[in-house]
Amino acid sequence: MRMRLIAVVGAGWTGSVAGRLLAEAGFSVEVLEKTGVVGGHSRAETMNGVVYEPNGAHIFHTSNAAVNSFVNAHGLTRPYDHKVLTEVYLSPDDDDRESRLLSWPPQVSELRELPIWPSVERELASLPPQPAGDNFEDYVVSMMGRTLYDLFIKDYTVKQWGRPATELSTRFAPKRVELRHDGHRGLFRDRWQYFPPNGVNEVIESVLSAVAVTLHSEITVDDADDLAQSYDAVIITAALDDFARRPGELEWRGVEMVSRYRPTDDLRGVLTPAYVTNRPSARVPHTRTVETKHATGQQIGGTVVSEEMPGVPRRHYPVLTADGANERRNAELADEIAACFDIPVYFAGRLATYRYINQDEAIADAMAVAERVAADLAG
Repeated sequence: MRMRLIAVVGAGWTGSVAGRLLAEAGFSVEVLEKTGVVGGHSRAETMNGVVYEPNGAHIFHTSNAAVNSFVNAHGLTRPYDHKVLTEVYLSPDDDDRESRLLSWPPQVSELRELPIWPSVERELASLPPQPAGDNFEDYVVSMMGRTLYDLFIKDYTVKQWGRPATELSTRFAPKRVELRHDGHRGLFRDRWQYFPPNGVNEVIESVLSAVAVTLHSEITVDDADDLAQSYDAVIITAALDDFARRPGELEWRGVEMVSRYRPTDDLRGVLTPAYVTNRPSARVPHTRTVETKHATGQQIGGTVVSEEMPGVPRRHYPVLTADGANERRNAELADEIAACFDIPVYFAGRLATYRYINQDEAIADAMAVAERVAADLAG
């Protein structure tokens, strides 16, 4: 029986893992990546020898045992407990020297020590038993009250998404926003959490070590006939408006990391208070600073501090509006693309499915799509 040939478009987490699993299942796989490197949005780089992340902070965390076993097998094993700080101004009249560093998510135990606590306490006492709302703002206000929403969320959201929170969906709120009463300081509650000392590149390269990879290969719907002649199925992990050559049909929000190397006085030296420090105030244009050296533990005489500037035209984050229009359009594009192929087409991962997901969820997507492909092409 002839070996079945699978094309995978994109060499980020989803494409790399799907390709590896299908190769292990006996298929011939080629991963087609339009850039000159693998790893996608999660990839790390170096500046003057310092590891940093040009696309923002990426901490691997999961409670999925299968995902955990897979990444462990490819070298992702170094534990890391991720804690985030937020710099806030309690009053519009505060100058820059009067900012406060508080935990994110907000901790009630810390909030009790603030002069605004009486107002916060009254609002918390009047909240509904469960958060609810038709948009992101209403949902989060019902979770923490107006005072904390204005302090931690309001301006950050406008900067990040370029629109008021009343226009955004509640769908990602439960996973991204929380008010803590239990004192747990880590951002995540997952069973496993890792940060590789050199960034995730080596892990993804290990995943792809048994898979054919072609770099600088930009594939679009215009290549449907050629793909159908060479392969038995295709998995698309790219953004569908990009793949369909329909720029602007989906709304995306991009960030640019303005990264600067800075010398330090010692090998362990860092210059910011945390790996990630949120900056929700409208006083500054960036949403947060990222200093990856906190996470790598790298011993080197210098560091790189990145300011995350939102609003650039890149396909980093799907914009989940309250009316769900972008998700519906993405589903329509998937149907239109599939109709152009004479072979089975599968869509997986953050970009292709237009979802706001973490690295472990992208890997779980890859596992699921690899299983579907293997089942469909069996025999």
